Amino acid sequence: MTHSVSAKRVGSIATGRSGDKGDVLDLTIVAYNEKDYALLSRFLSVERVTDALARVAPSPVERHELPKLRALKFVAPRALPGGVQASLHAGLHWQKAAAALLLELPLPMEEQE
Repeated sequence: MTHSVSAKRVGSIATGRSGDKGDVLDLTIVAYNEKDYALLSRFLSVERVTDALARVAPSPVERHELPKLRALKFVAPRALPGGVQASLHAGLHWQKAAAALLLELPLPMEEQE
């Protein structure tokens, strides 16, 4: 499906946090309000997040919805084979770059009403 896009990005309606434990990458995107949580729930599908992370963390992705916190949690269980110490990914804080990939995703125009 093709979407027309604007300069508005996920990061303009939400914030993110990231972490890792062993092989597991953990990203949480938190919407600033209920309306934007609904938009993010439609937009940030497992497929879209998997595609966005594929450049830095090729792994299956699980999505967990936390509506009372207006948050979507994405867990990539094999994103960092062997953990931070065994990975060839540069830097110890690469997971923050992974969160930035999601926050920089452009939102489709039809979703911005």
